[in-house]
Formats: sequence, structure tokens, C-alpha cells
Amino acid sequence: MSPASCVQVQSISIQPGFPLLVVSSDEQDHSSLHRILREDCRLHGASGRREAMSSVRRFHPRVVVCDQTFADGDWRELLSDLQAEQQMPPLIVSSRLADDRLWAEVLNLGGYDLLTKPFVAAEVSRVVKLAAHRASKTDQY
Repeated sequence: MSPASCVQVQSISIQPGFPLLVVSSDEQDHSSLHRILREDCRLHGASGRREAMSSVRRFHPRVVVCDQTFADGDWRELLSDLQAEQQMPPLIVSSRLADDRLWAEVLNLGGYDLLTKPFVAAEVSRVVKLAAHRASKTDQY
């Protein structure tokens, strides 16, 4: 269970239409997240790390959701790149092989949370909204 799962989302208000960046080389990830989150945010897509960092500087996403690995890197490298930015959006990692070890590694290195694939709409919505709320409370974007 993620730490975000202990918070009730109904009491959290976020501004609809906030920018969210999805980093994955899997088109299914992009379409699933668009279907789940289209009412809540403006989705921008990137297939890899370099494209993601270009999008971060261009769109200033409130939250970044990335696959565990992609063609030109992995979530650790992307997290390091994001941490070098002046304002870092929360990073949510997604993986088909999500387990407690990966979840702990994501949190220990500075990521926000871990989502298991295939995506569960309620869980994705809740975690992304909590991350966006945290970003707005800490003036991250």
C-alpha cells in the first residue's frame, strides 16, 4: 500500500486541466492514462528521457508519470534529471513488475509513488491527484 493511499481524495481540491507528462515507449500507457485522466489534466507525452526533459522545460508539468524503463534510459535517470531542475514535479513510476522493493527504491531515491500496470483507474486518479496537490502545496509547479 502506498503512503498516498491513506489520504481521502474527495477532500482534496486541485485545479482541473493541470499539465501532466507521461513518459513511456508503450503507446498503450499513453492511451490508458489519457482515458483515465482526460477530465483532470492536460496530458503531454514523451517516449524517452531526452524528449521528457524537453517537455518538462516546455510544458512545466505538475506531475510526471513514467514507465520503469524506456528506450534511452530508466526512471532513475529521469528522476536524476528532474532533481537537477529548479522546480521538480513529483515523479510517479509505473511497472508491470511492481513490488515492495521497487516501491521502496522509488520513495528512497525521491520519487513520489509507484503504480502497477495494468492501470486501475481509481488508483491512478487518486495517486495523480495527490501528487498534483502536493506539488501545488510545495510550490513545485
